[in-house]
Amino acid sequence: MNPISGNSDHYSFYSALSHPPLRAAGNAPDHSIYRSQGVPEYGAFRFRAPAEGLLQIGGAHSAETDWSDDFEIAWTKMGNKGPLVLFLHGVPTNRSQWEEVQGQVSRFCETISIDMLGMGESSKPRLYGRKDNPAPNAMWHWINDVDYIEKLMQQEYPGRQFIFIADDWGSGIASHYAARHNDRLHALVHMDPIAFDGYPVNEIQAIGRASEIPNTPQGDAQFALLFAAFDQTLVQILKSMVYDPSKYNQYNLRYLTFPYVDVDYERNGKHDGIDDVARSTTMRLKLHNLRVLSDRAAILSPSLLLPYHPQYNPQGVQYRNITVPALIMWGEFDNMMPAAQTQRFANVLGTDDVQITYIPRAGHFPATDNPDCVADTLINFIRRVMGRQALADIYVGNQGIWKGDERRMIEELRVLHGITG
Repeated sequence: MNPISGNSDHYSFYSALSHPPLRAAGNAPDHSIYRSQGVPEYGAFRFRAPAEGLLQIGGAHSAETDWSDDFEIAWTKMGNKGPLVLFLHGVPTNRSQWEEVQGQVSRFCETISIDMLGMGESSKPRLYGRKDNPAPNAMWHWINDVDYIEKLMQQEYPGRQFIFIADDWGSGIASHYAARHNDRLHALVHMDPIAFDGYPVNEIQAIGRASEIPNTPQGDAQFALLFAAFDQTLVQILKSMVYDPSKYNQYNLRYLTFPYVDVDYERNGKHDGIDDVARSTTMRLKLHNLRVLSDRAAILSPSLLLPYHPQYNPQGVQYRNITVPALIMWGEFDNMMPAAQTQRFANVLGTDDVQITYIPRAGHFPATDNPDCVADTLINFIRRVMGRQALADIYVGNQGIWKGDERRMIEELRVLHGITG
């Protein structure tokens, strides 16, 4: 950001908004007029879990495991100024799903995205909570995700309120968090959430059913056969979640599929050429991680998403406790969760301040289909909730046809609003 010298006495809103158009600047949005995106910082939050699980020792394909309750939640931080924003992903993905949107928002806000437990680069405890109890239990219940998210945010940003942005599966966790910790939030944002009785969907339910296969060597062999083509299945699931399947290719998909399948370049012999590498390439499933994903998917039921009822649904969401401003975004062409669900949120939350926005040319993953529109919607919503001067920079949009004078305009607006640094 390059603020011009001077003070508000030298400029006025009249001067800022009356520059002639600059045809030479072109008509397309120019993000370079804003402060730079935050430089990504990577790390992990360590916490003591309420139960133990089997963690792998020695790599993703190692058969060696050990019981532990010392888990890590991987995170990416971007930006160092403005309102605090937390991004949470869906299933079966990870925080890289938010990468492009997080980068744009980081020009105006301090942001952090995390991988939920059992996914991405976070710890993946197999048989979580079942060390002394072979029967499935509720350790994968979203309430436990709420607990470590609260601990993470308190450790990394003590006492600070934040805006919780989540999509798909992550929105279920965000709803439970907001119902329990409404006072910790400035606002809540759902994007194509799994909502009410709209879950589980067939694709994820099928993964969850495999958790019934015994956790024995024989069971693992059966599981491996059942999931032998899971890399292909996973790619098809992900492509079905976007409006434009060409958004995904074999290279960028690896950011989403790496926890479950990898490509090993094992070089045999003394040659280092590309042909030698290509001949020795093998794709291997990560059995341990897939079993964790299956266990996570198995515990979900509509009761976790439907409203709380003391008699009929005590584990439901107490939506009426959520009184902060809310934004519900939905992909116009989401064929997994119908966009009609948006109006249900407007009628169940404990706030009347509910903004509903449909994202054009987008399916279930709008952040992939139309990241500019998602980022624009988020920044405008945050500005409305927090106020213009709370943002780290003046925002004049990222879409449409520009007049060409935006750089001069934003420089004067920074002075008028006292935004520096």
